[in-house]
Amino acid sequence: HELDKWIWAVGYHAGIESAPIEEEGLIEEQKSILLAGPTIIVATPGRLSQLMEENRIIFREAGYMILDSADSFDEWDPVEIISKRIIGKCKRIVTIEKKEKEFLEKLDSFLTEPETVGFDVKKTSKKTLSTSTNGTGVTQDLTQYYIKVPPRMKISTLMAHLEKTPTDSVLIFTASRRTADRLYRILRKSGRRAVSIHSKLNKDTFNERFGRFTSGDVQHLIAGDFSAGDLNIGQVTQVINYDVPDETEEYRKRAELVGSGKATRILSLVSKQDRSDINEISKKLGYAPEEIPLPENVKEKKGKKREKGRSKRHSDKKKRQNRRGKAKKKSRDEQPPTGLPRPSYDKLSGGRSGKKKKEEKSGIVGFFKKLFS
Repeated sequence: HELDKWIWAVGYHAGIESAPIEEEGLIEEQKSILLAGPTIIVATPGRLSQLMEENRIIFREAGYMILDSADSFDEWDPVEIISKRIIGKCKRIVTIEKKEKEFLEKLDSFLTEPETVGFDVKKTSKKTLSTSTNGTGVTQDLTQYYIKVPPRMKISTLMAHLEKTPTDSVLIFTASRRTADRLYRILRKSGRRAVSIHSKLNKDTFNERFGRFTSGDVQHLIAGDFSAGDLNIGQVTQVINYDVPDETEEYRKRAELVGSGKATRILSLVSKQDRSDINEISKKLGYAPEEIPLPENVKEKKGKKREKGRSKRHSDKKKRQNRRGKAKKKSRDEQPPTGLPRPSYDKLSGGRSGKKKKEEKSGIVGFFKKLFS
C-alpha cells in the first residue's frame, strides 16, 4: 500500500496510474481495477495470481515483472502462475536479502540469462555497481568509453584516437570485410604495423596474419565480419568497436578480450547510425560507457568542414540568385508581363492621339461625298 502511494505521488503529473492488489481488499473491486488496465500493478502474488486465474487474465504487453524481497515470499507457486500468464518479452528483476542456496536454485529456473547486481553501501561513487560475470557479463572494473562521431569523420576520429593513446596491442572490429581492408590500407599508409582478417580468408592466410598479431610482430589487428567468440586470443590492451555491434552478447565477448590494468579499455565509435545500438547495449548492461570528447584535431576539422559548407552554401545561394535575376531581366526584355506585343508610337503624330486624318476635300466633290456617306 505504501509503495502504491509513492508511485501515485511520483507519477501523478505524468498521468501514470497504479493499482494496489492486496489480500485484504475486496476481490470484485480489485477485479474491476485490474481489468481497467492500470500502468503499474502493485500486488501480493497470492491475490494477483487468484484474480488472473479466475478471470483468465493474460498480460500481453508487460514490460517488467519485479519481485521485491522475493526471498521472504511464503509461497513460490503464485509467482509461477503469474509468470505463465505474461506473454511476450518481459524483463524480470528480483531483489533479495539472503543468498540461500535453495532459493538461488529456484531463481535459476525462473530467470533467463541471469545477472547478479550488488550494491556496496559503504561507497557512493558510480564504481559501487559491479556485475558478476559468470563468464558472460561485463564488470565495471573494465574501462568502457565511447565517442560521438560527426558524419563522415569516423576514420579521422579513429586515427586521432590511436595517435593519442599508443598501446601494445589493439583489436579493431568492423561490420564488414570491405571496411576492414580499407582500414588496413589506411593504417599501413600511416606507417602503423597492422593486419586484417575476415571470414572469407583461406586457412593459411588467416593463420599467417593472425599469428603475426598474437606474436607481437604487428600492433593492430582489424577483424571484419567476425565474432569475438571465434577468435582464439588471450588478452589485448585495447578493443575498438569501429562499428558498434547490434547485439549485447557480442559486446560482452569483445569486452572479455581486454586485459587488466589502467591502460586497458574498450572504446566504441558511435555515429548517428550506431546510437540505437549503444543505447540498447547500455540498457541491457544496466549502465552506460563513459563518453569522452572528440579529439581536438578532429574538432578543428569539423569546424573547418562546417565553415566550408557554409561558404559553399552561401556561394551556391548567390549563384542561384544571380541566375534568377538574369532570367527575370531577360524575360522583361523579351516580353511584357501581360504577354501582349510591345506597342510602338514611332509612326504616330501628335503624341498618342492616333493616326492623322486625311485632308478632307472641299468644293462640289466634297459636298456630294458628305451627302451620300
